Amino acid sequence: MNMKKRVVFRVVGIGALHSFLYLWLVPFVIYPKFGDNGFKMTIAVAVLISIAVFGTLFISRKTKDKNNFKQ
Repeated sequence: MNMKKRVVFRVVGIGALHSFLYLWLVPFVIYPKFGDNGFKMTIAVAVLISIAVFGTLFISRKTKDKNNFKQ
């Protein structure tokens, strides 16, 4: 798969995750049950997932560049 397509899929996936979290899960499920602490924890987890997904882009790019260089 083309690198640009991977980036687009990951960015769209992160956007969909955040939309789901902030528009439905947090206000209707997390906040009523766990309050402010649950809200903060959900935000922290969402940000960490986003960082991890974006981090895989750079790791795969570096690995791919190293493999092309060795050939």
